[in-house]
Amino acid sequence: MSRSPVSLSPLWLVYITFSLLPGNSTPAESHHILGLFVNVHRSQLMVHLAVCQALLQKGHHLTLVTTLPLEEQELRGNVTHILIPWKQPAEEDEQGSSSDLILSLQRMFGRLKRSGDLLELPEWKQFLESEPHSYDLLLLGYHFNDHLLGVAAHFNCPVAIITTQQPTGFVNSLMGNPEERCYVPQPYDSHQRRGVSAWLFGIWEKLVEMLARKVLAGIYSLHFPEPRYPSFETMRRSVVLALNNHHMISEGPIAPLMPNMVDIGGIVLEQKLNETRREILPSNRSLIIFSLGTRFTWRKSSQKLLQTFTTAFSQYSDYEIYWTYDGPNMSSIRTGFPHLKIAKWWPQCHLLGSGKARLFITHGGKGSLSEALYYGVPLLGLPLLGDQRANLQKMQSKNWGFTLTTHNLTHFELSKAMYLILTHPIYAESILKASQVYRDRPMKSSDLATYWIEYIIRHKGSKILYNPARHLSIIEYYSIDVYLTIYGGLVLTIIMIRKLNRLL
Repeated sequence: MSRSPVSLSPLWLVYITFSLLPGNSTPAESHHILGLFVNVHRSQLMVHLAVCQALLQKGHHLTLVTTLPLEEQELRGNVTHILIPWKQPAEEDEQGSSSDLILSLQRMFGRLKRSGDLLELPEWKQFLESEPHSYDLLLLGYHFNDHLLGVAAHFNCPVAIITTQQPTGFVNSLMGNPEERCYVPQPYDSHQRRGVSAWLFGIWEKLVEMLARKVLAGIYSLHFPEPRYPSFETMRRSVVLALNNHHMISEGPIAPLMPNMVDIGGIVLEQKLNETRREILPSNRSLIIFSLGTRFTWRKSSQKLLQTFTTAFSQYSDYEIYWTYDGPNMSSIRTGFPHLKIAKWWPQCHLLGSGKARLFITHGGKGSLSEALYYGVPLLGLPLLGDQRANLQKMQSKNWGFTLTTHNLTHFELSKAMYLILTHPIYAESILKASQVYRDRPMKSSDLATYWIEYIIRHKGSKILYNPARHLSIIEYYSIDVYLTIYGGLVLTIIMIRKLNRLL
C-alpha cells in the first residue's frame, strides 16, 4: 500500500532545520549559584566576575556577596547583589619589600586573623540568617580563606573555588593535587627554584601553610562550631572543583593536574573582548603603555620616582606613551611632554590590542601579563608585591622582556631597558610565538568553566572527581611509614651482619 508524501509548511521546515543544528539543543536547566567574593582586590574580583558573567550568559541565577561595590555593567542578567561594607586588612608597606622574614610572617598571620572580623558584622549575620537554603553550589573566590567553607556547610551545598593564578601550595593541598616541587616552581617563589633548593623551600612553605591553616581553623570553629557544622578538615576535603586563572601550556610550568583542577586562564579577556571598543588613538604612532596596577597610587610615591619616569620618557618622543597616573600636577606633565598621555585610567586591553603597542611597562600582575601575552606585546617588569616578582621572573626566562626594580631605579637604567626591548626583536618574536600558543585552545575558557560547574551540579557534588589521597595523613601520603620500615630493616640487617661477623 503506497503512502502519499507528507507536505510541510515552510515554517515547520525552518523549525526542524534549526532543531537539528548543533548548538541548538534544549537549554540547560537554570541553577541558583551563590558567589562569595570577599576580602579580594579589584583585579582579583574581575576574575571571579568573569566566571559569573559566563554563568549568567548560560541562564543561571546568581547571588553575589562582595565586600567591594559592583559597577552597573557587572550586574547584567539574573543576579542579586549583597554588599557587605567591610574594608579588608591593609597590607603594610605595599610598595616596598621587607627583607625581615619574621616581620613579613607576622604581618601575614595578622591579616589572616583580622579576616575573621568580617564574620562579626551584622550585615554578614543577616545574610546567613535571611538567605534561603536552596543554593545548588557555592562559588568561592579563594585567597587563603578556607574558613569561609563554613558557608557551604551552612547552606548544605557543594563548593567550587576560583583562584586568580597558577595553583599555589595551599590550593594543591586543598584539592589533593600532587606537587612535584623539584621541577614545578611555585607562584610565590620569587627565585623560581628547582631541584633540592625547591624541595627545601617546599618544606618551609608547608610549615607556613600548617600554621596559617591553624589560624583559619580557629576562625572556622568560632563561627561554624561542631556538632552543628562539619569539622574544618571535613569541609576542606569537600571542595569539588578548582578553576584556576592560568594557562599551563603557554605560561608554564608544566605540572601534573587532577581532573578537578581546570585551567581557565584568559577568561577575563574573553569578557573584555565582548565589550565595545572605544576609539582613543588619534594618531598612527607606535605606543608604549605604562601602568603599575590598581593597588599602586602615585599620590603616595616619592617625587624622585616620578622624576625618574618623566626623565626617561622624555627621551622617547617618537612614541605615544599612555601612562596610568593618579598623582598631582597632571596638567603640567602633559604640557611639558605632549607625547605623554596622562589619565587615571586607560582601557589597557584595547590599547594592547590596537596593533600599535610596542612595549608594556607593568608591575607584573596576573591580569596585565595575560593581556600582554594574548596580544604579543613585550614587557618591562617593575614588581611591587605578592606574586609579581615570580610572575616577571617567569616572563624574563621566556625572553618576553626583562625585569627591573623600583628600588633606587635611575632614569638611565629605565631608558636603557626600554631601548633594548624596543630595538632587539627577540623579545617581540618570543612573546608573539607564545601568544599563538596561548590562543590555540580546543574551547573557550568561559565554556570550560561553565561546563565543569554545571557538571558538578548535575552529578550532585561529583565525588567521583575526588582524589583518594585527600583522606590520607601526611605519613601515609608521603609513604613515610613504608620508608621507615624498609630503611629501618636494612639498618637492622647491617647491624646484625656486623655482629655476626665479629662473632665468627
